[in-house]
Amino acid sequence: MNNHQKSTFHPLGNFLNPALALLGQGLRKSPIWQKLNFANHPYLCKGLEEFFEWCKNWN
Repeated sequence: MNNHQKSTFHPLGNFLNPALALLGQGLRKSPIWQKLNFANHPYLCKGLEEFFEWCKNWN
C-alpha cells in the first residue's frame, strides 16, 4: 500500500472502527441476538467474532 492509499483510507478506518465496535456490542445485547442464541452455533459465532475483531483492528 502506498502513502496515498494510507492517507485516503486512514480516516475511513478511524470512523469505521468505533462504529463497527458499537454495532457488535449492540448485536450481542439485542433481544433478537439473544433469542437466536448463536452460542448453539459455534462456527457462526466464531466467524462473527473474528469478523468484528478484524474490523476493529483493520486500521
